Amino acid sequence: MIKRCLTAVAAVALALLGGLAVMSPATAATVSKPLRTLIADLPVATEIRTGYNRDLFPHWVDADSDGCNTRYEVLIAEAVTAPSVGSGCTLSGGRWYSYYDGAYWTLPADIDIDHFIPLAEAWDSGARTWTTAQRQSFANDLGDARTLAAVTDNVNQSKSDQDPAEWMPPLSSVYCRYVGEWAAVKTRWGLTVDSAEKSALTSYAASCTNSTITVETVLGGGGGSTPTPPPSGCAATNGTDVTIPDAGAVVTSSVTVAGCARAASASSTVYVNIVHTFRGDLVVTLAAPDGSTYTLKSSNADDGTANVNTTYTANLSSETANGTWALRVQDVYAEDTGYLNTWTLTV
Repeated sequence: MIKRCLTAVAAVALALLGGLAVMSPATAATVSKPLRTLIADLPVATEIRTGYNRDLFPHWVDADSDGCNTRYEVLIAEAVTAPSVGSGCTLSGGRWYSYYDGAYWTLPADIDIDHFIPLAEAWDSGARTWTTAQRQSFANDLGDARTLAAVTDNVNQSKSDQDPAEWMPPLSSVYCRYVGEWAAVKTRWGLTVDSAEKSALTSYAASCTNSTITVETVLGGGGGSTPTPPPSGCAATNGTDVTIPDAGAVVTSSVTVAGCARAASASSTVYVNIVHTFRGDLVVTLAAPDGSTYTLKSSNADDGTANVNTTYTANLSSETANGTWALRVQDVYAEDTGYLNTWTLTV
């Protein structure tokens, strides 16, 4: 049976669910931040429910083919009194504690396995751009014990697909645990929050001990893999959020490369992470220290996919590597806004 834990080793070992690769150890990243910082760093974006169907998240798979699917793996792992496991993974003699409401149960039928970030909420906040394999991995994530929780069935049903701005557990003494786990799972899977959700998380966290939370990431913002850190010396990153106005002026974010006394590479890379409802609206340009410009992305009105989480390759061999480089972004269509979250230039 699969054992759930919070370690990096387990996260990597369980990255294959039903043969579907989520990530490799080379791209895994560990985030460790105080609670309030973790919440503050969650990217804000408008939620989009269009196209959601629960069946787009294949769940309760039997990843290790031992006869116990994900639901039963969680029941076995979270039992406060270990059950006997019979044929067909029937459970008997176990006892479970539901931390949402402080109730104890002895019948598995009284327990739901809560997708801590509900599937619909995940879809709204980034999973709509994922592959089916990624959504299956999310829906069966045993690599972090916070992603799936055994709780009282009717309490889980009252939660439904609501976020902390709309629903909190009946037991107020667990609020700090709940918002910390919400922020951890959103961070693990690179999911965004809407403004009301972030406000609620921030408000609840203000009354909590600002304990450090550690989480192994699986996906970066917008459903892309967390980028590998660039080499030092010939690379630079700007992680300050820059708002992109609706059908507005060009916005600019700058980085300075130093200690790289040579020409830039013919295969320089620019990693760009932009949170935006429709990435087809965006034009992205790189400006060299001498003012020369390189178009990385043109607009495409037919591309209704959310977010830009991409590494572009550019021939910058005619440029000197050292100096101040600028990324310029413009929304050329109306009806939505976004922001440049981070970008990294490696020359």
